Amino acid sequence: MNIDVFNGDADGIFSLIQLRKEFAVAPSQQLLVTGVKRDHALLQHVTDQQAQGADIQVLDLPFDKNSAELPRLLKVARSVSYIDHHFATTQLTHKRLVTLFDFAPTVYTGLLVSAHLRHNQLIWAVPAAFGDNLYAEAYEQCRRLGLSPAAAELLRELGMLVNYNSYGLSLADVHIAPATLYQQLMAYESPLAVVADGSATAPFKRLQQGYAADIELAQSAEVLAATPALRAVLLPAAAWARRINGTLANQLAEEFPHQAIVMVTLNPDGQSYYINLRAPQSNRSGAGDICARYPNGGGRAGAGGINALPLTELDALIETVNDYYSL
Repeated sequence: MNIDVFNGDADGIFSLIQLRKEFAVAPSQQLLVTGVKRDHALLQHVTDQQAQGADIQVLDLPFDKNSAELPRLLKVARSVSYIDHHFATTQLTHKRLVTLFDFAPTVYTGLLVSAHLRHNQLIWAVPAAFGDNLYAEAYEQCRRLGLSPAAAELLRELGMLVNYNSYGLSLADVHIAPATLYQQLMAYESPLAVVADGSATAPFKRLQQGYAADIELAQSAEVLAATPALRAVLLPAAAWARRINGTLANQLAEEFPHQAIVMVTLNPDGQSYYINLRAPQSNRSGAGDICARYPNGGGRAGAGGINALPLTELDALIETVNDYYSL
């Protein structure tokens, strides 16, 4: 049995697609374990019975969020392979554990997987980079592949849409469950074939339509603060806002490259905020560290998040971000 545990965002999905295009497994021999983008501690959902004699592949999930479960699984699994780009402080070695980590701010899991596969599936890594808001790296891969500017823009939209689909507090918020989306995308020969499918039920078309409706609603978002170093935007406690907040943060980061973006979405409980933080494009550092100061926060150098920031702590967070990037 192959157990594929992966982030439900663009980087996680397109990383797994690369692996399974290169090393195919029968659906009956594949168990998919995933969730929404912020659902990081996924190894806890793999039981000892499922892991018995299995090959476990972990993709694009912070090691620190899952390392406590690894000793349990390594006792019974045949092997565990872990590939990721989120910063990790935990260390673990085991004869059945293979890790491939790179925490550089311009690296993403899809690129690590591509290099591991000698770039045999590089075209599938391109939308992963676009989805992770690594535009310069994505366009460089497009040039390496000899893709036209028009083709590059199609892959940019695909990566953005798949990443957009991963945001939400639960699977009830997203248009297509990440495991289902992975299976649908795997059916295509290439990511360009995905965007070429104009049928009404095609995943690309469905996500296009959902995104268009959500981004229109987001135009009324309130700007909480705007300084030379920071831009903070508030969204309401609504499913459309939970879907669009990460993608909107990425777009604003591109539009205002010298400002940090703080996307603030009211949680359904009315007592806390869901935070997306983007470091300035001109200074991709510190975002994950700032968010990690909070009990349910974390991320990487260029992007971070906090799942439940108390309402009373928002002003202090905005001040902290502004001070950090004003230096």
